[in-house]
Amino acid sequence: MARNAAAVLDDIEYQDITPGAESDEYSGQGETELKALVPLSKKSPKAQFRILRGYIKADLDYSVKWRKQATDDLGFVAGDQLSDEDKQLLDEQGRPHIVFNRIETILKAIAGMEINGRHEINYLPRNNADTQKNELLTAISKWMGDGCDAEDEQSEAFQQCLSTGIGITESRYSYENEPEGSYIEEQIDCREFVWDRTSRKKNLREARRMARLRRMPLGDALQIFPGKTKLQIDCVWANQNYLDEATLKSIEEKRIRQENSGLWEDNDDRNEVTVVVVQWREKEAYWRVADETSNTVQDYTDDEYQKVSGRLKAIGNKMGAQVAMHSRKAFRWRYYQAFLGSEDLLEAVHPAPCGQQFSWGVITGAFDAKKRQWYGLVRVMRDPQLWANKFMSQIMQLLNATAKGGILAEADAFDDQRQAEETYAMPEGITWMAPGALSGGKPKIMPKPGQADASAYVNLLTYAVQSITAVTGINLELLGQADKDQPGIVEHMRKQAGMTVLATMFDSLRGFLKIVGRKRLYFMQTRVPDGTMVRVAGIEYAQVVQVTKDKTTGTYDVVVDDAPTSPNVKEANWAVMQPMMTIFKDQLAASPELLVLAMEYSPLPTAFVEAIKKTLAKQQAQDPGQQQWQETMKQLAIAKLTAEINKDQSTAEMQNAKAGATTSTATYDLAMAQNLLAKNDISGFEHHIKAMSGAAKAELDKAKAAQTIAQTYQDMQQTDIDRRQHHSDMLDAATNRAATRHSSAIETQGAMADAHQAQTARHQALTDRIMAHMQARQQALDSLHAMADREQAGQQIAGDQSLKAQQMAQDQEGAAQDRQLKAQQLRQQDQHNQRTSDIQRLTAQAALQAAQNPGNET
Repeated sequence: MARNAAAVLDDIEYQDITPGAESDEYSGQGETELKALVPLSKKSPKAQFRILRGYIKADLDYSVKWRKQATDDLGFVAGDQLSDEDKQLLDEQGRPHIVFNRIETILKAIAGMEINGRHEINYLPRNNADTQKNELLTAISKWMGDGCDAEDEQSEAFQQCLSTGIGITESRYSYENEPEGSYIEEQIDCREFVWDRTSRKKNLREARRMARLRRMPLGDALQIFPGKTKLQIDCVWANQNYLDEATLKSIEEKRIRQENSGLWEDNDDRNEVTVVVVQWREKEAYWRVADETSNTVQDYTDDEYQKVSGRLKAIGNKMGAQVAMHSRKAFRWRYYQAFLGSEDLLEAVHPAPCGQQFSWGVITGAFDAKKRQWYGLVRVMRDPQLWANKFMSQIMQLLNATAKGGILAEADAFDDQRQAEETYAMPEGITWMAPGALSGGKPKIMPKPGQADASAYVNLLTYAVQSITAVTGINLELLGQADKDQPGIVEHMRKQAGMTVLATMFDSLRGFLKIVGRKRLYFMQTRVPDGTMVRVAGIEYAQVVQVTKDKTTGTYDVVVDDAPTSPNVKEANWAVMQPMMTIFKDQLAASPELLVLAMEYSPLPTAFVEAIKKTLAKQQAQDPGQQQWQETMKQLAIAKLTAEINKDQSTAEMQNAKAGATTSTATYDLAMAQNLLAKNDISGFEHHIKAMSGAAKAELDKAKAAQTIAQTYQDMQQTDIDRRQHHSDMLDAATNRAATRHSSAIETQGAMADAHQAQTARHQALTDRIMAHMQARQQALDSLHAMADREQAGQQIAGDQSLKAQQMAQDQEGAAQDRQLKAQQLRQQDQHNQRTSDIQRLTAQAALQAAQNPGNET
């Protein structure tokens, strides 16, 4: 039994407002609290700008570290993985800049999974007994997405979420491209997005506000906000937290810097300004009033309710009675939008363009509860990638440095130190040494101790490379890089395990698509004009239909399913459908439309499937009686079965009627015979007996004819039964053959599994033998190394002893040579002294003779 609106409202707490009953629910609150209760949309423009600017600044300060990290993450994915300090340090050490970007491959693999397994947005009626999806709304949603390449934009947002933790798309209805309007969905840079700093839930579902800082050319901004000056538009106060430092200069700073060049014009796209658009939600009070005359519930705003209650109060005063109005106060969310300038609003506050939701759809990654920030997969892969780069650079440095080992040399070991530095590492060059640097008893050159071994760094490099995938949980099977022989089922299970690790990211994507679906539903119901032609391919509709409001109005639930046309889903469905198509091949051949529907889910090229559909449609168009013939055949089959049933019923009724007539005739003949016998009419009795005999003979002939007809009909039925039994036997035989093949396949698969298990055991045994052999080889190699080390040590000791002996011999020989040299020097000195004394003696004698004989000349 239906209940009236007042009874429905009586089940909930409500306020019974009657004339004369006045209350002030805010009477106990102060002036500050009363001001806080005024909604933001009802405040003055100055107060709105001041409050919204404070919100934006607070949210920017909260996320400024995230924005810098997001820029680093995006550059890290692109291969810019070395900081300026690292590059400078490597240059000083003479080490190469090496970056082997493995992160981009992993992110591209995940993005490829999303592209190959796209989702489809469906709409289910909420307040309707029909639970089937609304094919028209689903088709319109797909049509809207195809018109703006929404799938590509969503994929780009998902890829940015994998890198930075947040991906954004913006939905709007634009009249720039088409006069009737068109749906636009585009991906925006996540660093332009500002969100409520208190939001914690996935996809920012509970966010109270969202904003976007957009850099645009000045000419475009002046067209959007006519009548505003460039200084009024540019939000200089928001630039301090904007990431792109090259664009942080305001218009006046640019003009001051370029005042003498005259390069900056208002329509120059290098002359940019910052425009801030913000959307927020606030609770709006409204009243639900029960109308007993129409048995409905009406919704009124607070102002409308005050007017209605005042009118009812005035009517009650005139009538001298109280007019009761059943009502209750409730609250609902309202969404608003505003554009902020440098010092004021650029235009008045108005409702948000997407109705009761924000214009931005958000994909979120993982949430850091400590820092209260979102992050993507790059954050967890950063350290392994950095260490892999460093270890690779270190290994190359060691290999380059130890190719020609370093030395320790005294300052006077070379004639030219610079020439020695340049030619020492050159095998074909000559390095000139100082005299005695090599041949002396104490060489002035020796190799550096502790030559570096790069094997440890190679192990660390391997560990770092393996950690890149280990920290994310993504295995090599999911990347298609598993280079090992393993069963297909094992590889499939490992791929499923890898997808399980990424389930949280794809769950966020599914929630994002639900948000996008609600935005599209709003635009379908409010913006898409009536009469728009949309191509629909479904059960209820076919080809092209017109959009009308009566087909789109109502309340719907948005459901996100795997798109049946995505490559991954096609392959999975086709694997299930193949055995079924073999069983139902006759039905598929008899119904071409069913065959075409099955091919829609096949991994065959779309062009091939469309060609088959066009061919079948062309055949039907050329033979317009084909469909009528099929319908006629169906009707004839139904009529045949009906005629057979009616024939059986008629035959039974006829036999019953004949039996009744025969009984009546026999009764009449018996009565006639009794009457003739009673009258002693022998001749009449004989005549009657003959007549009865003739009639009986005629009846016998008729019975025989009827029996023949019945036998013929029975034979026909038996033939039909035999035919049906034969057909059933054939079906049973086919079923048995299929069961036999299935059992054989199971047995074969079991045998293959046993063989694989045996092969695995043999492989394991072989592996064990190989490992044992390798261990034995390693032990032998270790013993050989030990022997070599001992021999080398012995050789070193012997060499040292030999060197010492040679040095001692050289020292003794040098001492002997020194003694001989000194003795020779002494002899030469004695001879020199003797000659000097002889010369002096002869000179003295000559002088003496000259003095004795002054007149004689020699």
